[in-house]
Amino acid sequence: MIPAFLGWMNWREKIGKPALIPNSLWQNTAFSSICVMVLFSWAVLNGMETILSLFFQEVQDLPAIQAALRFLPNIIIGIILNLGTGLLVHRLHANYLVVVSSVLSAGSPLLMAIIDPEWSWWYCAFWAVLLGPLSADVIFTVANLIITDAFTPKTQGLAGAVFNVVAQFGTSIGLTIFAIISAGVTQGSSYENKSSPEALMLGYRAVFWTCFGLMMAACGVGAWGLRKVGKVGLKRE
Repeated sequence: MIPAFLGWMNWREKIGKPALIPNSLWQNTAFSSICVMVLFSWAVLNGMETILSLFFQEVQDLPAIQAALRFLPNIIIGIILNLGTGLLVHRLHANYLVVVSSVLSAGSPLLMAIIDPEWSWWYCAFWAVLLGPLSADVIFTVANLIITDAFTPKTQGLAGAVFNVVAQFGTSIGLTIFAIISAGVTQGSSYENKSSPEALMLGYRAVFWTCFGLMMAACGVGAWGLRKVGKVGLKRE
């Protein structure tokens, strides 16, 4: 339905009628790129948190309270990132900031893809939880500043709304795809008991590899689409 929607918006613009999301909005390369990045990053962030919770409880057989406590680094780094990005974004080139944070976030699913469930939490899972939110948190801060710089005050509200819708769409489609991948791989495994930790881990590991691929794709999109974006958030007289 997305191509049909784009065609409908194009027709509305041609006949001079209001378009909900004008296609001209996507002609801004930086905006389109940051939307694709948040689509992938938000899908991976929410997918990783869901599968990590299942990994702790279904594979490592931890009670819910212990699984929840293992997400504390995620909250702490999220607070630090939101404060730190706001303080640093006008000092560093936005493209470098976004791409580097995305590369680091790609380490989260990679670590979980190679993890041995018998390993200590500190070996891989801790670092996976810590690195997970880097990309999404940085992208949200930088994206708002890119929108402010790239669009007129009349269009900024629309661009910001579209960006947030894309992020939420990433959550929905990501969780759906990851659930299908996990269930499909687990059901196709050679284990007779499909609810066993070993069978479930095969499905979860497939999701982790998928998340890693999506984050690397996000890095590629950011490196190309944001290459001309310099410092944003600079004070204007």
